[in-house]
Amino acid sequence: MRTADGAQAARSIEAALLPGMDPARVRAGCRAPEFDAARERRGRSGELRIKWPKVARRRLWGEVGSLQGRRARLWRIAALSRAERASSPARRCLMYARSRVAGRTVPGERASLRSLLALGERASLRSLMALGCLALVSACASVEKGRYGVTEFRVQGTRDMNRRAVEACLITRERENFSLVLGLGEPTCGQPSFTSAPPTVRLWRWPWTEWPSLNHAVLDRDIERILRWYRARGYYQAKVVDIEYDPPEAGSPGGLGECDPEADSCKVSVLVTIEEGEPTRIAAIEIRGADELEVEVRERLAKVIELREGERIDEVEYERDKEALEEFLRKRGYASAEVKGTVEIDSGALSARVVFHLRPGPACSFGELRVTGAGELPTAPIISAVGLARGRKYDPAVLAEIQAEVFALGAFSAVDVREEVSGDVVDVIVEVTPLGPHAFRTGVGILSGNPQRVDTTDQTSIPQWDVHLFGRYERRHVVGTLGRFSIDERPRLIFLGPFPIIPNRPDGSLAAQPGNIITVNLNQPGLVEHRTDLRETVGWDYGPDPYLNFIRSDVFFRVAARRGFFSRKLVGTLAVQQDLYIVPEQDWVPPEGVTDPLASSYEYLYVEQDLRLDLRDNPIRPRRGFYAALNATQAPKWAASDWTSFRIAPELRFYLPLPLGVVLATKVALASIFITDADGELDNESQRLGPLVYRLRGGGPNGNRGFLAGVVGPGPTGGIRRWEASAELRIPLGRDFVLAGFVDIGDVNEDPEFRFDYWNMSLGPGLRFYTVLGAIRLDTGFRIPSLQRLNEPGYDIGSESNPTYFFNSNVPGAFQLTIGDAF
Repeated sequence: MRTADGAQAARSIEAALLPGMDPARVRAGCRAPEFDAARERRGRSGELRIKWPKVARRRLWGEVGSLQGRRARLWRIAALSRAERASSPARRCLMYARSRVAGRTVPGERASLRSLLALGERASLRSLMALGCLALVSACASVEKGRYGVTEFRVQGTRDMNRRAVEACLITRERENFSLVLGLGEPTCGQPSFTSAPPTVRLWRWPWTEWPSLNHAVLDRDIERILRWYRARGYYQAKVVDIEYDPPEAGSPGGLGECDPEADSCKVSVLVTIEEGEPTRIAAIEIRGADELEVEVRERLAKVIELREGERIDEVEYERDKEALEEFLRKRGYASAEVKGTVEIDSGALSARVVFHLRPGPACSFGELRVTGAGELPTAPIISAVGLARGRKYDPAVLAEIQAEVFALGAFSAVDVREEVSGDVVDVIVEVTPLGPHAFRTGVGILSGNPQRVDTTDQTSIPQWDVHLFGRYERRHVVGTLGRFSIDERPRLIFLGPFPIIPNRPDGSLAAQPGNIITVNLNQPGLVEHRTDLRETVGWDYGPDPYLNFIRSDVFFRVAARRGFFSRKLVGTLAVQQDLYIVPEQDWVPPEGVTDPLASSYEYLYVEQDLRLDLRDNPIRPRRGFYAALNATQAPKWAASDWTSFRIAPELRFYLPLPLGVVLATKVALASIFITDADGELDNESQRLGPLVYRLRGGGPNGNRGFLAGVVGPGPTGGIRRWEASAELRIPLGRDFVLAGFVDIGDVNEDPEFRFDYWNMSLGPGLRFYTVLGAIRLDTGFRIPSLQRLNEPGYDIGSESNPTYFFNSNVPGAFQLTIGDAF
């Protein structure tokens, strides 16, 4: 019977749980400790089989009678499917109840799926109530009857080492608490640091938290693990001097003493006391086998080793040094390098002598390049993108670069780069797995922020959000090439207010407008140059303007060439784009504070250059590194463009790691628009400030977080000068949560000058929860009245139009809820 049928049978049995079971038999069954020895295995036919100890089978399953064979296993599979996920006492009660159901239903006969389904249809209300009671019992964990539940387990007596680093390698454990960890999480077995652990605040235990049982055989093995762990840290004299049990009778295997199993009071505290002794320290470090290496390589070998004479010997650091030496040699061209080692321990002197044995092999160069798995796709673009010349000096970094460049072609779901060493020649094999020729995706989503128009613009903060459907079709391997054609459709319901507020108009109606975005892309990698991706894009965005809310059509045509350098750490883009901004005649109510007339339709043609240098350790959740970006555009005024303008926008980000996984992140950004000529038929604001889409604005979750999106400086109409600076301290609370504190300053000006004395300072706390979709981020920005304008102490609004306050109070600021870090 397949496991799917077993799960269906489980539902039928649960629905058919009958009243009238013998309570004494149920209690007896629930005290059967032999059920813990149950094991699962799969038979050759693919069915899931449950192998039970004989004592357990005799105790609870005797009434099943002649139920045997394949169909009898059906209800056993069903009985186990959910019971195994419950606590042990509840599991036994539930399994006994299910076995009674099966015994009463088909005595002396084989249980078929049809009979079980029929039984489920005849389930009474009383039966369902009984099942609900059992489900409620299983929700709260309890100590297993006949055993001790471990309420506390501690290793004490540690002097140099951290006890939590020791306990991370043990099987015996106490019942878990819900805790707040200041750092990246609890220690991991065998991973430094062994001398410290992040501060932890233990709060409470959930009622459903599992109770671990005390097992003396497992505890004995844990004592051996403690001693082995200390030997790996260099403490060869460490010993366990005492094991204390509370109550003391728990120290006798099988003895329950005064505890009452029926009262669920068999709980034990276990304290293991150790004496660390003195550590073994390194007396000498020697490197052998380096005589044939180049002088420069030999001189740098000692700097690779992190172990130092006089320090404590540690197996983890010793193994890391061997790996570091081998990697160092490979980076110097020795592809077949091997590093082994020996550690000689003098237990009397508590000293260690470390010897690394090098086998570098010959200096190697790259040989043949082979591409496999491409099928009917052409391999010439792949070979060109790899760009590996025969005879080039071997470097493992080249292999990572090859993989990145082949992935960047966008035609493969997997790329595996292998090397074959033969003497001093290294052949490279690139094994690819092509994507399917067609892909179609549909779904529903919520977007807070402006949709990213092209790949050189980051998602910007706007005072709108939407609920949308999306559909995407992609045709890959166009005309037998590596090219891709895609079309995206996104119908939207756009709410004319910041996320997640559902706004209303003055007349009480919902402030929402329909909209739609359709985008067509054609990607052609390697067409103009072997590592350059040529992309042609056509887009049409219909709906309300993100800041002024009038209906418009924003259409653009774009041709862009993008290339990566240095394993794509540096990415450059050169593009030409034509915009058509169409504003039909309409009855428009401008936002509060806006007195300008309806904006003009316009045409705008520009050339764009974009450079991005990303030296961060992780682009999604960086802890250290540096990021720099520079974007520039030039637009000439002619028949297809209403302005002569220039735009330049540099940005710098720094990430500094601090103890306990804390990160200090900073950002500085400038942007300037220079308008030298404009069409006289445009409205006055457009002539002065340029195209509406490209004007500069501030505020929102990705800008100054004490302001709603678009209200810093002149407000929704935008400006032509902007400066921003932010600092954020990110404090991890375990692996997934981060508590942040931030300070944002900056200004937007509609005049051609930077106002660096207009700080518009805001600060506040934030919380991030990291998921597979990115960081779900909540920030609360408070504006500091005395630090809005340095030269105007009395200025306390913080915005030149439409200031915002918390919940109609007199506290100026804003909430920001979005996905993704601020920078």
